[in-house]
Amino acid sequence: MRRFLLVSSSHTAWTRGNRMSTTDKVFTGKYWLIERYVSGFSNNAFLITCARTGRSVIIDTPADPHELVEAAAKTNVEAILITHGHRDHVEGYETVNNSLTAPTGIGNDDRGSLLASAPVSIDVATGRSIAVGDITLKPMHTPGHTPGSTCYLLETADSLAAGEPSHVFTGDTLFPGGPGKSSSHDALKQIIDSLETHIFTMPESTVVLPGHGDFTTIGDSKREYEVFASRPLDPNISGDVTWN
Repeated sequence: MRRFLLVSSSHTAWTRGNRMSTTDKVFTGKYWLIERYVSGFSNNAFLITCARTGRSVIIDTPADPHELVEAAAKTNVEAILITHGHRDHVEGYETVNNSLTAPTGIGNDDRGSLLASAPVSIDVATGRSIAVGDITLKPMHTPGHTPGSTCYLLETADSLAAGEPSHVFTGDTLFPGGPGKSSSHDALKQIIDSLETHIFTMPESTVVLPGHGDFTTIGDSKREYEVFASRPLDPNISGDVTWN
C-alpha cells in the first residue's frame, strides 16, 4: 500500500483500536451508485448498487467493515470482489461474508489469502465479465503488487452512451502519483507492464478508485507516468516508487 490523504467525506468516525471509519458517496448515476467505506488502516472498500434492482457488489473487505455491512444489508449483495490478498484488504472478509454471504472473486494466485471454506466461485480472469443487475465489471489480472492482483473496470454500453464516466477499482496497483509498493525490481517491472497493458489504455476520463486514499483519473496518471518513463529505469529501484 501507499499512504495518501483522504478526500473529504460525509461522515468520519473512529472505531476500536483507533482505526478510521469514513463513508462517502463517490458517484450517483443513471445506472448505479458507488459508495466508499474507509476502515481498517485507511482502506477503501466500495459498495456498488444497481439503481434499478438494488442488487450490489462489494469491492474489498478491510477490518472493521461495520458501516459497509450495515449499508450493504439494505441491498441484495450478489458478489464480493477482492483486488488482492494482502491482509488489510481481506481482514474483514469473514465479517462481511458471515453477514452477507455472496459468491466471491479473487485472483487465483491470491486465493490462499481467504479461508478454504470461502465461497470463491466468481472467475476474475482477464476477459471475463461480471454482471449484477445493470452493473457490469470487467476484471483484469494486474500482477506486481501481489501475484494475483486484479483491477475491475465498471462501465457498460448504456452508461457510456449516457455520457457517464467509467470507473476502475485498482486496489494497490495504481494510486495518484505512482504504483503500489513493489517487493523487488522485477515486481515493479511487472506492475508497470500491467499498467501499460490494461490500465493506461483506458480513456483518460476514466476515474481511478484505489485501495487507499484519494482518487485520480487515467489521464492524470498517464501524464505522471510519462515523466517517469522518459528517464532510464534505475535497475535497483523498488518499494514505494513515485512517478516524479
